[in-house]
Amino acid sequence: MSRKDEDRILHGLYYYRENIDQQVAVTRDQIVWLAAHSCADGSNWYADGQLQKFDSSAIVKEFRDKLFASKVELPLRYLQYRRLITYSKTADDSFNVAVTFAGADRAMRLHTRLGRIDVWYQERKDGILGLAVTITVSFVTALITLIAFDRWLR
Repeated sequence: MSRKDEDRILHGLYYYRENIDQQVAVTRDQIVWLAAHSCADGSNWYADGQLQKFDSSAIVKEFRDKLFASKVELPLRYLQYRRLITYSKTADDSFNVAVTFAGADRAMRLHTRLGRIDVWYQERKDGILGLAVTITVSFVTALITLIAFDRWLR
């Protein structure tokens, strides 16, 4: 499980209907398809009149259970814990999933490259890499300002 899997699932769920708090019935194979494809491909999750799905019948049963646990159940639980979606499991191994307002906001930011950069920076700005990026941007901005001010005085 990775944050990228969660982001791809959230993005695909939101852009399937683009509605907030509207439940959608999805199967485990459909969620695995979302986790395995990029955000750009996730926009095409609904094609040919139906949701795309992963063919899990080719995978051995014991590995299939581990796949579903790591690529479906854990990301969905974590997305619900972060209040980005709400979901409930139905009797036939499918899920009723609804994207919340916060989840829709994150999915919209994940839809563009600049938005993904913003999400990446917001999640890492407290670490050493975020500090280095902030210092570098501040230094470059000050340098550009100094050069522009120097040319203006001449």
